[in-house]
This record gives sequence, C-alpha cells and structure tokens, in this order.
Amino acid sequence: MIKIMWKTMEGNEHDDAKKSLLESLNDLYKLSENKVLSQAHCLFMTVYVIALQTGFIPQSFIVNRLKGLVPLDSWSTTHKSNVKICCSQPPSYHRDSPHETYFSENFISALKSEEEDKLKSKLIAIITGDFMMLTLSPHPMTNLLGRSSCLSIGRYVIDQSEGKTSLDSCYQKLDQLQNQLRNELFVPLRVDQLTLLGAFPLPSFMGIPRELRIEIYKHLSSKELHKLKRVSKDILLEIKIFRNKI
Repeated sequence: MIKIMWKTMEGNEHDDAKKSLLESLNDLYKLSENKVLSQAHCLFMTVYVIALQTGFIPQSFIVNRLKGLVPLDSWSTTHKSNVKICCSQPPSYHRDSPHETYFSENFISALKSEEEDKLKSKLIAIITGDFMMLTLSPHPMTNLLGRSSCLSIGRYVIDQSEGKTSLDSCYQKLDQLQNQLRNELFVPLRVDQLTLLGAFPLPSFMGIPRELRIEIYKHLSSKELHKLKRVSKDILLEIKIFRNKI
C-alpha cells in the first residue's frame, strides 16, 4: 500500500513539473508567432526555461529593470512569478541564423546581493550533428568551475515535420531532461555561487548562526575541536579566534 502511494506521489510530481514546463514553453511559442522552429531551437528554448525554473534570470531583464522580478532566498531555486514574467518576454538569447548551430544567454542568479558579478554566468550551446553540447560558465572573477552537459536532440524533441499539432506531442522524456540539466548544470553552479557569497544554500554547519556555533565549541573537548578544525579553513579560523578569546 505504501509503495503504491509513493509511486502515485512521484508520478504526480513529474506530471506537475512537465505541465509547468510545457506551460512556459507555450508562452514563449506564442511570442515566436507559432513559427516552425528547428529541433535544436526547440531544445534550447526548453533549456532556457529550465534555467528560469532553477533560479536564473537573463541579465538583460535585470538591466532593463523588468517589473515584478523578485530575488530568491538562498535555499530556494524557483519562483513561479519570476518564470511567468520572464516567459512573457521575447527570449533574449542569441543564436546564429539561419543555421542555428550556436545559442547563448547571459544569466544572473536571482539573489539580493551587492556583488552581482559573482552571480553572473554564461550559457552556451553548440550543435554538432544530433547533439547539443552545453556549457555554463561562471564569471571569470569567481574562479569557480564551469559545468557542462551533452544532450541528444532527437531524444527530447520530435521532428515537427511529421505533422505534430500540439506542443506536448513535440516533446518526450521532459522529466529526464529537467533532472539532467538541474543536476549537471544549474543547481551545482548556483550552489557554488551562493556558497562563494557566504549564503550557504544547503544545510551545513556554517549555515547556522555564528552564536550557536560558538556555543557548540564551548561544549567540545580540545581533541574534538582539533578534529573539527580539519573540516574547512573557515571553521579552522573561527575556532582559532574562539580559543584566543577564552
């Protein structure tokens, strides 16, 4: 009984994610005046929407002060209104036309910070045969590692020349595509960016208030503090300051 309920819940989550993705794609297709797009363009448009759903916003929308966009909390990766607002605007990404073998977009992670450059990144897609090679590169000043992923275009986008009439029928395996891009590109880089700013996007020891960490240090033996110092440079420095004060 429990297994059946779990599978049902999991299926509902996948259905909701697919529905949300298709709704956003439908908004963008309307802006393209329902023109027939290449398979590569359809796939990159989907990548673009998944980026929006994972807390990334086109830099041009920020520069032009697009109304309604809100910063996200460090532990959050999505805001439905942000996605809706971005998908109500013509996509700002660049592409080489008419061949469409290259796409690019400059993003910024949605977070309120005075160090915006550290939140910037560039997404590039290069088409080679039936494959799309994706790279997501952070701003050079951060010294963070970039991320990459390879997608089979035909695996996710069905050739529209076959007379498909609905948007849903043009795509397949969207849940797999979402998982791959979130896990390989967007979430890891956003986590790295926020960690660099000290925002601690994931549950961690350094993510709890400093006052609580000091209380924890007070209850640890010298041997335990010595082991804890080896976890990270930040903890090492903090424990040294703590021990100098006692």
